[in-house]
Amino acid sequence: MKRFIAFCVFAVAACTAVAGQRDTTKMINGMVPAAMKDTTVQLHQVNYITFKNKDDQMEYYKDLSRIRAVLPYVRASKKLYAQLQDEKANDSRRDYRHFRKDLEKDMKAKFEKELKDLTISQGKVMVKLINRETGNNCYKIIKDVKGGFSAFTWQIVARHYSYDLKEEYDPHKEWILELAIKALGPEYDPN
Repeated sequence: MKRFIAFCVFAVAACTAVAGQRDTTKMINGMVPAAMKDTTVQLHQVNYITFKNKDDQMEYYKDLSRIRAVLPYVRASKKLYAQLQDEKANDSRRDYRHFRKDLEKDMKAKFEKELKDLTISQGKVMVKLINRETGNNCYKIIKDVKGGFSAFTWQIVARHYSYDLKEEYDPHKEWILELAIKALGPEYDPN
C-alpha cells in the first residue's frame, strides 16, 4: 500500500512538473509558425462503450471470447458452403453427391473433435455468425446440402441444447454481438 501511495505522489509530481513547463513555440501576432502549419497528427479511432447494466457488459466480453473461439470454424463453413453451391450449380446431381460425401468425410476428420469441445454458448454464437455471414439460417443450409430429414433431425438436436436453427440473424436483436464484432475490427474478417 505504501508503494502505491508513493507511486501516486510521484505521478502527480511528474504531471505538475510537466504542466508547469513553458511553451517554447513563439506565436507571432497570434499566428501559427510556418514550420507547424504542415504538421499533421493521425489519431486512431477510439470506441468508448458504456452499458446500462453489468449483465450487458459481461455478455459483451463473453461474446468477444466466444467469437474468437469460433471464428476459424465460421470462416471455414462460409468457404465450404460457397464451394458446395458452386459444385451444385456446375456438376451433375451424382457428381455433386459424391463430392459432398467426400468433403463431409474430410471435414469430419478435420473438425469433429474441435467442434465437440465447443461449449453450448460458443455453438450458439457460431450458429448466429454462420447465419450472419451466409445470409441463410442453418436449417436452410443443412436442408440444401443434406436434405430435409437431416435438417429436421439436427433441428431436434439443436432444440435439446436450446438452439433454433431456423432463427434468422437480426442485428438489432443481437446488438451486443454486433458491438463485439465491431470491436474486433479487422480481426473479424470472415473471408
